[in-house]
Amino acid sequence: MIMGEAKDSGFKSYIDESGLESISLNETQKTKLLVGETVVCEVENILMYRPLSDKKKSTSGVLTITTFKLSFACAEEESDWRGYIQHNNLLGLNDICLSSIDTIYQVGDKTKKKLLPGQNVSGKVKELLIVCKNMRTFEFNFKYAAKDGGKNVANVLLHHCYPKRHSLLFAYEYGDLPSMKCLSREARLFRTKEDWRLEYNRTKCKNWRISDVNQNFRTSHMLVESLIVPQSLTDSTLTQAVEHFRNRCGPVWVWGTPLGAALVRMADLLPTITDRTQENALLEHIRKSHPDKKPPYLIDLGKDCPSPKDVHNSYVKLRDLCVPDSTRQFKQQDYKFYGLLDNSRWLAYVSTCLGKAVEAAEQLSVHNSTVVLQEGNGTDMNCVISSLIQIILDPLYRSKYGFQSLIQKEWVAMGHQFAFRMGHILDKEVEFCPLFLLFLDCVWQLLQQFPVAFKISETYLTTLWDSVGISIFDTFLFNCEHDRVVAEQGQDKLILRSVWDWHKQFGERDIAFFCNPLYLDTFTEKLTPQTGISSLGIWSQCYFRWLPDLEIRCGGKPQIDLWTRMIVSEVWELKEKTEGRENGMHLKNREEYLKLLSTVNSFYPFSHNAKEMTINNVLLINSDALDTQSILNMNTD
Repeated sequence: MIMGEAKDSGFKSYIDESGLESISLNETQKTKLLVGETVVCEVENILMYRPLSDKKKSTSGVLTITTFKLSFACAEEESDWRGYIQHNNLLGLNDICLSSIDTIYQVGDKTKKKLLPGQNVSGKVKELLIVCKNMRTFEFNFKYAAKDGGKNVANVLLHHCYPKRHSLLFAYEYGDLPSMKCLSREARLFRTKEDWRLEYNRTKCKNWRISDVNQNFRTSHMLVESLIVPQSLTDSTLTQAVEHFRNRCGPVWVWGTPLGAALVRMADLLPTITDRTQENALLEHIRKSHPDKKPPYLIDLGKDCPSPKDVHNSYVKLRDLCVPDSTRQFKQQDYKFYGLLDNSRWLAYVSTCLGKAVEAAEQLSVHNSTVVLQEGNGTDMNCVISSLIQIILDPLYRSKYGFQSLIQKEWVAMGHQFAFRMGHILDKEVEFCPLFLLFLDCVWQLLQQFPVAFKISETYLTTLWDSVGISIFDTFLFNCEHDRVVAEQGQDKLILRSVWDWHKQFGERDIAFFCNPLYLDTFTEKLTPQTGISSLGIWSQCYFRWLPDLEIRCGGKPQIDLWTRMIVSEVWELKEKTEGRENGMHLKNREEYLKLLSTVNSFYPFSHNAKEMTINNVLLINSDALDTQSILNMNTD
């Protein structure tokens, strides 16, 4: 009956229609549910089109929507196109977390209509195109599905992908126990006074103090409870002054040098405030905190850097460039790619951010001047520039532990509004704005220019961006520390799970690829990046990995990376022999490894080829992790 209806419609099918009415999945092929995850909607006989196939290549299967994810399960034993780093413990190859979904389109014969969050679809839905925040796309055809199958899927997605309350996120339902592993080895969380004391003492900065003025968030909900402020500034003066600032975010110390120069963040004055007396008084206290009483160097990021709206518009244009609808559009875009890329202004904004960070780093390190970053509500571009400054100047923040601690300090503790900016919670007054992606792109640019300076790899940065959209980890779910404390201690009793516990998602062999094999812990110099657009590149692994036509077979950067890992392991093995010791840090199954190298493509380990490409098939070194720091000198973070 279904096939007959298709014939009468006049639709010409280019796909193999055999077996569409009798899909049988075994237990290993069915959608796996996490503890606390429940099925909301399930539709059989769905066609999932392959990227850039012009709807001529598809896979038939079962589409399942749960309280956590969208999952497509098929009866094929192998798939010749892949998504995430393989063996993710939370998501399958054709799964996507609902929080990662950006836009949903209803596709007609020659039309593509954007569906709005909360909208109720009443008519027949033939096809849906789902665009994710990490630029992955899913396109489903409901031609052979049960009646209203497409409409039901569309309405379920429009309801569950855009929750209006934070307590509706899956993190509140997830029933798995929190990791028992001590996170102190992964990152400093900056949730306690002791964390800030250790950071202040580490920098050896002078003339500042830790204030308890914000205990129980009584001064500002957007800041942490422990604030580092000028020694001469009293709590009563600070309490009175912050009333004049947006979000009550006055100047706060976040980093410093042994010579006394400090890095300070603060918000703009309220729009209704015209008298800058209170602001000037606080800047005077900051001047007094410098050993040489030097006036601070003030950078107005609101004037010099893109606004959140600018970044949003730029991201949309970049996303459209990375998710072409057809091979025709792909070829048209390819013909004028650099013009379209330039029109998006994404690299221009990356260049601006890096330029401002270099300017501030110069003031801190060369001129020994305190730098004050000021913008809007104090929690957007401040996070980007402040983080980049510290990466440029402080080698600790180029290690994995340091980088994760930096994100905890500058983004999580200092109140970047992830719930709003990443679209986890639907709020019509706040626009989705991936400032965190802009920051990661800046870090990727630094990694390209200084490959020995970073312990983290390109794969780590890409995976971190993917993890921002997983609604299990509290790290990127909240707008501020106050909201996190309320969720943890309030009626909802949320169990906090940090994204830095990577073992929740991946095995040791996958995590090994987070390490940069070229890293040298002896490289401690200040970074001096080239910030002009001509010196920047496009982050292909992150933006183009979902387009199989762009993947270079048996080539690209992963080939260089894997050969480097092999060479490093052989250097270590030779060093063992010359020093007369044996630690087992050597290549295992060299022939197998060389065979793997012959099949690795340019988007590895986010590859589109068959199962022999999985990371777990070959372990490069007979050790717990492929960590160059361990390989070369056996030191820890």
